[in-house]
Amino acid sequence: MEDCWIIPMQYQKGIFGLSDFAQNENEEISIEIEYEEYGEIVTCNVPNWEGRRELILYGIPKEEFEQTLQAHYSDDGRLKKITANIENKEKLFYIYYADAQDAKEEITSFAIKTADAMAAEIVECQEEVYRLFVEYFCDGDAMDYHALVGTVAEKIALEKKYPQWPDIADSCGDYTREFVDGDNDGLAIRVKCARKEEGNFFLFAVELMTERIKEKIAGKLKLAEGFKFLCMEYD
Repeated sequence: MEDCWIIPMQYQKGIFGLSDFAQNENEEISIEIEYEEYGEIVTCNVPNWEGRRELILYGIPKEEFEQTLQAHYSDDGRLKKITANIENKEKLFYIYYADAQDAKEEITSFAIKTADAMAAEIVECQEEVYRLFVEYFCDGDAMDYHALVGTVAEKIALEKKYPQWPDIADSCGDYTREFVDGDNDGLAIRVKCARKEEGNFFLFAVELMTERIKEKIAGKLKLAEGFKFLCMEYD
């Protein structure tokens, strides 16, 4: 089953919920929001940018989405962003940028906040650390940025298990710890709402978050001899 709402790009000053807008009506300059129950998928079809661009988020509970969605309009009635309170956290579904500088400032603020949260989780490790991995991926739609701590104990276990692979300690995927994830949905929405011709904002965010993590963890981990911080793209 699929529901559809129309969120006008121009309305009036204030914050409005889904109940304030009509379902299944067409307006030329609007965001069409579709909800598909199978997969709990929200799709925002955004106008006037490369035709229409789909912003898709998965695993969004329908009741929370319907009850908490807010469309935020500026003093001149311009739609600034669409959010909802999902699992007690504000989740971004769309954001408007006036220009490239506006996009850069928003993505910078987001990247710093995300990196600080990731660094705080990383430094909770009390074991001796042999590797700190940062991995990232982007195919234009899906985006991922995460970190992983590789301890000395895990490195020793890997080398014992795979003696035929001399570089096994540099293989992030063979460590057993869980990833330290960034806010990948928030990253994807912010990047995809910027115009491509204005720069590669995904790589901009990756570089900024990586450098910020390095700064925030400095002196706060037990680093083993031979420690490396490895940042790489994966596919």
